[in-house]
Amino acid sequence: MTEQNTTGQTGDTNTSSLEGAENERASAATKLTIGLAAVAVIVVVGLVLSIVMLFRGDDAEPLVSLDPTTDNGATARLEDLQFMPEPVFDKLHRVIYVPLDPHGVILSDALATGNRPAEQAPSGVMLQRIHGNMDLPFSTSDGPTGFTDSGVATGFARTPQGAALAAAHYFGYLAAGDNRVKMLTEAGRVSDPTGQLSTVKLPDNTPTGAMPMVNVTFHPDLTLVKFGATVERPSGATEIRVSKIPVVWREGTGWVVQLDSPALGGEFEPMSSEGWQQWW
Repeated sequence: MTEQNTTGQTGDTNTSSLEGAENERASAATKLTIGLAAVAVIVVVGLVLSIVMLFRGDDAEPLVSLDPTTDNGATARLEDLQFMPEPVFDKLHRVIYVPLDPHGVILSDALATGNRPAEQAPSGVMLQRIHGNMDLPFSTSDGPTGFTDSGVATGFARTPQGAALAAAHYFGYLAAGDNRVKMLTEAGRVSDPTGQLSTVKLPDNTPTGAMPMVNVTFHPDLTLVKFGATVERPSGATEIRVSKIPVVWREGTGWVVQLDSPALGGEFEPMSSEGWQQWW
């Protein structure tokens, strides 16, 4: 009897499986890299601010009210020496407050209810420069309400507004250098079962900030947060550069960035796209 030679077929199958897994991982890592690049876009390229203002309006109220009759928590913290004496502008001419504590300053220890429209902005939003290199939003309504021991913000509401705030913080860490990625990983605020983060290397303390436009598709268990900024394409057209960040709710932890989701990535959308708001 002639013995069949099956080694070649099995080897080919195993090789194909390995190649497929590697290609899938490479594709996922590419999407993550594109998304991170979009988050960092506000500190490296100019934006069309006049168009961005369409989403907020020229007569919009200040992000943090200085009227003592409103947003008392934020106002008190502005007056009790928890910040540097003077704020600064970021690349978009937004006002950034610099806390004396590098972790940031909690504006409220209570969270608002979820009975609000998904497009309604969180209350009392303040952009703070934390850890010296990240300009991220804090609110008086939807968190954060605390920090981990290393200073990663926690306690974001299970609301569209809370999901967006959490996504801004945690994806900001992913774009802010390997030392910030380590902080986020140790805090358990990123899910990376396929090891995408091991393929993305960024210099420590890379400056980053929250993109100005927000679009939330909310579900209490799994939410897709899109951040955008208007950019001029090589063709001369003005479009929205988008980072898509899925966040999953985990009991006992809160919102976690889900890096293995097919929804993760970056893309461009026309200016006529619906659902965009400017919250910070």
